[in-house]
Amino acid sequence: MLILASQSPQRKKILKEMGIKFKVVPSNINENPGKLKKPHAIAKYIALQKALEVSKKYPKDWIIGCDTFVILADGSLSIKPKNRADAKKTIELYRNSYCDVYSGLAVINHLCKKRLIGYEKTRLHFLNFSDADIEKYLDSNEWVGRSGSMTIEGRGGKWIKKIKGCYWNVVGLPVQLLKDFLNKIHYHN
Repeated sequence: MLILASQSPQRKKILKEMGIKFKVVPSNINENPGKLKKPHAIAKYIALQKALEVSKKYPKDWIIGCDTFVILADGSLSIKPKNRADAKKTIELYRNSYCDVYSGLAVINHLCKKRLIGYEKTRLHFLNFSDADIEKYLDSNEWVGRSGSMTIEGRGGKWIKKIKGCYWNVVGLPVQLLKDFLNKIHYHN
């Protein structure tokens, strides 16, 4: 059995679209990266922690742990916004700029003692958009609960002029990396 250690509707949808049979068992970890500073290291660490936590309850199964976050052009980490003002500040930084989306991915099996851990980085380049565009977007409430205050598949996606890397990584699951990992463990539905 393949278990997704996440409640993310986007990850569930991607796996279903890939035709993968899976079960959802959300992890409940503290996502504090400790002393880690490099985005790729943080992404891999948190993805692994999510998978490890679920593997304790399901040691025979293959567990998928994933964590996605945004690094703004100024180098700061953009987490889920606390409120509208917080979201607005982040979105203003996108204007005529870029951000990097990191996803850590871990596919592990406790019983087999196998761990495949990696990350994907995708750079988004943004158009120049107006204050009125931002206010209209904020009114939609699409930013609520979203890392980086937006979704590529939503209204904010129209502000993206170029994607360098994996589109699906930005949605929330690095698909090619997952396919590579599943091939390495010879996983088939």
